[in-house]
Amino acid sequence: MTAISQMQLAYDDSEDRILFRVNTNTREEFRFWFTRRYTTLLMKVLKDHRDADPDVSQQTDVVARQAVEDFKREEATQQGNFEDDFKPSNTYPLGEAPVLAHKLTYRIEGTNMHLSIQPKEGQGITLTLNPQLNFNVSKLLRTATEGARWDLVWDHGDNAIPESRI
Repeated sequence: MTAISQMQLAYDDSEDRILFRVNTNTREEFRFWFTRRYTTLLMKVLKDHRDADPDVSQQTDVVARQAVEDFKREEATQQGNFEDDFKPSNTYPLGEAPVLAHKLTYRIEGTNMHLSIQPKEGQGITLTLNPQLNFNVSKLLRTATEGARWDLVWDHGDNAIPESRI
């Protein structure tokens, strides 16, 4: 499992993809391209993790469930650091060029989610996200997709839903 030190998600219009950069506590940097399809799948997985939170899932009332999730989202946002610039590394285990994220797998263990991001071939990474980090990743993804203008519709719980096209 990779311990996250810092991450960045930014839309690149020349690639029409989101660049995901993550630094580890050991100062290694991993870079992945996320397509629109991959981002939509990732948002669903992040939502599944938030829904599995016992504080949320044990609420029998939909309004109460949403209120608990909103409270946790606000708390995570207040504790997150969205101001510091991303500090690039000089160690790139997968190479300096970003690799295209192809396969996404996850498992929820207690309150944490172990998320694996894999290219079509070769090595990827597995990240451990606690609930707070989940909310912060979701916030960064939402900001990046809004910049991309990918016609994603967001529900109140930061779940990306592709807008139907006519």
